[in-house]
Amino acid sequence: MSAPHESPSPRPQPVNDQSNAGVSILKWSCSACRQSKRRCDKMYPECTLCTQKNLPCNYPGRRKRQKLKDRIKAASSASKATLHSLSTGTTEKDRKDTQQLSFPSANASSIAERFLDPDVFSRAQLTVINVDVPVTDDIARLVGSVLDIQATSAEFFKSVHTWMPIISKPQFCATLLNRLTYKKAELYLLVLSMKLCCARQTTLDTALYETVKLLHFKIETSGVLSVLVLQAAILIALYELGHSIYPAAFLSVGSCARYATALGINNTVLLSSSGNAQWIEEEERRRIWWAILVLDRYLNLSDPKRHLITPDADIESYLPVDDEAWETGVPDSHHTYTLATANSYHLGLFARFAQAAHLLSKVLHQVSEHSNETAQLRRTIFALINVSKIEASMRRLEYCSQTSICYSGILLLDASSIDKDADHSSTHLSPESAHISQVTLDMALSFVQGDAEEICAIVSPFLVHLLYRVASIHLKIAHESPTTPALEKVELLKKAMKIVGSRWLCASTYLSLLEKQEILLVMQ
Repeated sequence: MSAPHESPSPRPQPVNDQSNAGVSILKWSCSACRQSKRRCDKMYPECTLCTQKNLPCNYPGRRKRQKLKDRIKAASSASKATLHSLSTGTTEKDRKDTQQLSFPSANASSIAERFLDPDVFSRAQLTVINVDVPVTDDIARLVGSVLDIQATSAEFFKSVHTWMPIISKPQFCATLLNRLTYKKAELYLLVLSMKLCCARQTTLDTALYETVKLLHFKIETSGVLSVLVLQAAILIALYELGHSIYPAAFLSVGSCARYATALGINNTVLLSSSGNAQWIEEEERRRIWWAILVLDRYLNLSDPKRHLITPDADIESYLPVDDEAWETGVPDSHHTYTLATANSYHLGLFARFAQAAHLLSKVLHQVSEHSNETAQLRRTIFALINVSKIEASMRRLEYCSQTSICYSGILLLDASSIDKDADHSSTHLSPESAHISQVTLDMALSFVQGDAEEICAIVSPFLVHLLYRVASIHLKIAHESPTTPALEKVELLKKAMKIVGSRWLCASTYLSLLEKQEILLVMQ
């Protein structure tokens, strides 16, 4: 008896067959039938032969069409993105950078409450806890390891710190590991600002500068109020000032003043050091405020009519402590002075700098008010200069920044007097200006004959303004009296400015201004 005949599986019907809804007939054969060169009934989703042989049934024509649809959809999306970027001025890179700029906002409400009603905020005993701002891998690589941080800080403390000592060296070293754990973003910002201020730059806007500014913006907009962030901001402003990055330098100093006020640092000059274990923090905050006062007044030397951002220091304001106590971290309660009692040789470099800022305030006020009563102010400034010279010789401090500011202040007073007296000739210098001119020329000669690397390591950008002002005076003298050796003096001062220019690029800006002055004098 023959074996029963097995009937094939029922053949799927076209989609118009109501008994097989969901099954349709395509216009192309499946891949398996094409490869085997057999007749395909083109049933979808699986043809009859593939179903019988239990083979995967694929229709390449449909896949290609789907891929084509996907490509069209992707192209359409890309086109829309391109049109959007053209209309908004943003690119994919910009969008990624913007996403990286996002900052924590969980603390924003409490920060706003503190600023909007500090009385209620205080009575409710509320506090603002700084948010943890994440740092990118690129920032971490720029900062480096603990050894790299120590190397960066060591370079800073032997250069910029000598004339702008606003960071406690003992405190920085003692708290390094703690800050790496709890204040990493703030510490990284300060370290990168140290590196920025110490770097020798050949162009104005470097990648490091842009990175530091971006990180500072990110931390500041996160609502963090920290002394470390303020110290970094001051160093950024110094970099901008020293490299003629304007108006950024002018705006940065104003931002520092506002930030310091938010921290309450502006009141530290009215409080004496307590002498307890926290005296370094108190002294650090006081020095920060004096540094802001110095920068604010220095920036107005070029335009005394501009409004100062910070108020003038009161006569009872406390000065920074002696530098020896500051460097060692050992308090010296016996040598604490105010502006009214500052009559000792133990004040130190930065305290003299604070005194110079106070006198510069008086200069700016007298010039802007067109006052003729400048004799007493001149004598007071020269008294500070003489004391600074004695202290500098005792402590071997060279190229004192406060002396440069004092000299610049007197030159500003003289320039104002010349402008008010139409009959006064710039060839006739006052005894004070003649003395300043000679001292500055001697200093320029020492720069030209000395070790340029050693000079650039300790010179501050405040000195460049003095060199420029004295060069301007002799340029006018040379124009009025061509037989005088004034042009030789101008060339000497230019050489000194070029040497300092390898450290601070603002010197090249001042040299450019001198060239323009020469053209204007010839055209007169």
